[in-house]
Amino acid sequence: MLYVATCSLARASGAGYTAWGHSTLVCPFGEVLARTEHEEAIILAEIDYSILEKRRSSLPLNKQPMGDLYQLVDLERPSSK
Repeated sequence: MLYVATCSLARASGAGYTAWGHSTLVCPFGEVLARTEHEEAIILAEIDYSILEKRRSSLPLNKQPMGDLYQLVDLERPSSK
């Protein structure tokens, strides 16, 4: 899980390139935590790691193993003996 920061240039009316602006900070679950507009700005946002831990613990990855899938992988893996 990771946070994504997108950085865009601010719009400048006299520039040869028209930037879009709207730099963003997005959490691993797709929620936009902070966003700028067209003008120059700085994003400051707190990242609450307890939310990450809560969501990670609610994922049933270790509670619902697919034994038949793991068995197939082990059969295809070359022996190291």
